Amino acid sequence: MRLRNDEHGYGAVTRALHWVTVLLLAAQFVVGYTMEADDDRVVRVDCDPPGEDRSGGDTSDAEEDLLDRLEEECEERQERLEEAAEDRPSPAHVTLGLLLLVVALARVIWRRLTPLPPWDPRLGPAGRRLLHASEVSLLTMLFALPLTGLLLVIGSDDLVPLHVAAHVGFFAALAGHLAVVLGYRLLPRMLRL
Repeated sequence: MRLRNDEHGYGAVTRALHWVTVLLLAAQFVVGYTMEADDDRVVRVDCDPPGEDRSGGDTSDAEEDLLDRLEEECEERQERLEEAAEDRPSPAHVTLGLLLLVVALARVIWRRLTPLPPWDPRLGPAGRRLLHASEVSLLTMLFALPLTGLLLVIGSDDLVPLHVAAHVGFFAALAGHLAVVLGYRLLPRMLRL
């Protein structure tokens, strides 16, 4: 099997980069859309202060107030820790995002180093324009999705709309790409050995 693209079709490296990208994206979306707060990252503490069991008739009002205040402060700290854990993405999600960036960069470099095969004869001028536009859009989104996610991790929740917009853009580009690939029956070009 040839490594580089040529007049007969896509080479092994192009195919491998394509399918690795598909697998990474699938894994990233599964992890991202199913992640929940990692409760193991927050140590649970008992906020009942020592001596609370004596409260009632055995303690003064001042002692009662102090015990109540200590318990409330502890519960507030615990709640802040739990909220902070909810806002942190899973390490797997961040790692997959970084891997996507590396693969996207590899794809751009490889595309510069090897020519594309000729257009499939089933594609007319309109099909070629659509396929090219969807590929450029998808490649752009391969950078936009993880970059907006990383900005969200190191920035603030104010960036959520930007990350959501990247998701919408990605799925729109994917829909266009799949429509052309499936509509013109081009999938075998990327599967041929």
